[in-house]
Amino acid sequence: MFETPVAIRIDIDSARDIALAPELLDLFRLLDIKGTFFVTTGPDRLALNLFKHVANPRSYLKFIKSKPLRYRFQSLNGILRNVRVEEACPAALLRITNEGHELGLHGYDHYAWMNELPNMDETTIKALIGRGLEALTAASATNIAGFASPGFTVTSALLRAIDSFGFNYSSDFKCSEPISPFYPKTGAETRHVLQVPVSMDSIGELCAKGVPEDEIKVRVRASADRWHSKRLPFVLYAHPSSEVGCYVDLFSSVLQDLNEDARFTFLTLAEIARQWKVRV
Repeated sequence: MFETPVAIRIDIDSARDIALAPELLDLFRLLDIKGTFFVTTGPDRLALNLFKHVANPRSYLKFIKSKPLRYRFQSLNGILRNVRVEEACPAALLRITNEGHELGLHGYDHYAWMNELPNMDETTIKALIGRGLEALTAASATNIAGFASPGFTVTSALLRAIDSFGFNYSSDFKCSEPISPFYPKTGAETRHVLQVPVSMDSIGELCAKGVPEDEIKVRVRASADRWHSKRLPFVLYAHPSSEVGCYVDLFSSVLQDLNEDARFTFLTLAEIARQWKVRV
């Protein structure tokens, strides 16, 4: 029977994410699975997102569902506190690598990246990625081989920029229907870095949209079945502050169901990229 690779991509966007990483690592150890952790570097300006909700009252319900004050003083990062994400919990970074998980770069200054990337040229993006790589390498003493753009924000300038860093792969796209890893194009040029896309919305995103927990489990299963039928890697993603901090029972159940299904095998994104390059 063909085994479909499954990856769990963990996005560390803020200090509150990395503070919960140890609980997630405990869960991975219990289930005996490996994950890929993409860590944002630079300042944690999480609290600035509050102003988006003030300006857009229709997002209040989604904001409240995210339990923004669950982490007390960490919720004020960027306004009353200056914190660098990669320095917030060095022990967590050490555990990630020591326990066999993969560590990748998730940009530099998550807030600025998501809000300003469309206006950045290739030179500016290269400078940010270089700064992020330097910071994460220094904090983790690990060579970084994978990249993921915060918020799935992608421009032609970004795709050209990441070619310059020798990444083994990148994960900058989220697709709702089965799609194989691919080499994107900018104009007539095919880029050099393999893209391994995420396969669906995260559990936290679905909960914020009001999808009931039982329905979320059905959706994950249906998506996994579609990717398996096409013999394509199935990639879930999560944020510790959401999936661990707010929906840990549901998240654990979804991972356990996939882990117990003989059709699927958990791999890191780097392992999936390596296998795919050999396959094609």
